Amino acid sequence: MTFFRQYRAILVTLVLFILNLLIIQYTNFDLFVQDYAFNFQTGKWLLEDVHTHYGWLLYTGIKVLLTLFAITLIVLLALSYKASFAYLQRYRRPLACVIISMMFCPLIVSTGKQVTNVYCPYQIERYGGKMPYVKPLSPYPADFKQEKRGQGFPAGHAAGGFALFSLFFVSRQLRTRLLLGGTGLSVGIFMAVYQILRGQHYIGDTLVTVLGCLLFNLVLFRLLPAEQPVMTAGGKAAGYRG
Repeated sequence: MTFFRQYRAILVTLVLFILNLLIIQYTNFDLFVQDYAFNFQTGKWLLEDVHTHYGWLLYTGIKVLLTLFAITLIVLLALSYKASFAYLQRYRRPLACVIISMMFCPLIVSTGKQVTNVYCPYQIERYGGKMPYVKPLSPYPADFKQEKRGQGFPAGHAAGGFALFSLFFVSRQLRTRLLLGGTGLSVGIFMAVYQILRGQHYIGDTLVTVLGCLLFNLVLFRLLPAEQPVMTAGGKAAGYRG
């Protein structure tokens, strides 16, 4: 019981991750949801025209902002080692953890894309494409000649947003955690829904990314907690510091 209490969040997230994979593999829930994002009469996705006109802002723009945010954090982390910015020292660990999350969550998802070989919704025959719909753990039809591997699973674009789950763990104050974590979650949800509504990803792809990023951050901050207890002379924890 002690082990479960200590690692409850990690274990629950892992169970949900596996459950989502089973739902993807053994149900048609992905297609059920995706059908609502596609207009079968016009042959267009709900946000297809929006992306054509505003993709530079809603897709590329948000990626640029995330990159600038990551660069800012790296600069702040570097400055924390200068005497003139000594006040930043207490933030080294949370800064490092957020940077690690923003680097490795997209990298892990990108690696997953290379090995799973699943096509995006807009590419399959059901939605006007040329590729068969095949689940992540299922083989392609014997008569299907594959010229280019699919890279639709998991959802890559949203990984940059859901990497910001890390913001939830940088403080022990509930209000700060909710503010920062809520902001990060909102960015991830926007990026994920945007991709679903323009036929780039299924809901299952996205949930794999959501739960994967959350699991990564739960493990990361378990190994490298943002705040460490300050020990008194008697060896007891007197409080926390960064």
